[in-house]
Amino acid sequence: MTQEEFSKIYNENIDKIFRFFYLRVNSQETAQDLTAQVFLKFFEKKISFVQGEKVEENKKNKVLNPRAFLFKMARNQLIDFYRRKERRNLSLENLDIDVPDTSISGKIFSEKLEISWEMEQVIQALQKLNPLYADIIAWRYLDDLSFKEISQILNKKEGTVRVLLQRAMAALKKQLNP
Repeated sequence: MTQEEFSKIYNENIDKIFRFFYLRVNSQETAQDLTAQVFLKFFEKKISFVQGEKVEENKKNKVLNPRAFLFKMARNQLIDFYRRKERRNLSLENLDIDVPDTSISGKIFSEKLEISWEMEQVIQALQKLNPLYADIIAWRYLDDLSFKEISQILNKKEGTVRVLLQRAMAALKKQLNP
């Protein structure tokens, strides 16, 4: 992989990988560290990309879809992280809310607080879900991954991923509306 290929893949996926981690660990610093570790490992793998053709099983370091491969690496990195560390919960002190200095700042602050509160509820509900369900929801709705890409990450059939997403959404609704 050339420096240009790596830069392109990095720029296209850095925000998505960071968001994946942030939703799972609720710490900006930890999410940044995990994201950096994933891209470092990705760069060190010396992977070559094959476009438009199938990769034979015995050929190492050949990847059809770099984004799916990155998310697979991120998922593995997250599993390793949880094996080593205790899980931390998001608190209201960690919310980054700036109150603008205007005459309607009270209204803007309350709107931001309401949005932040709703996001916190969604994040907490995602954390209570089966990790596989949380991953699928994040990949599909936040990162706009296709069912094909998610199936590549999970090594499952596309139909299975669709069913898992339906179950994940039902579980999320149940968490949000007990």
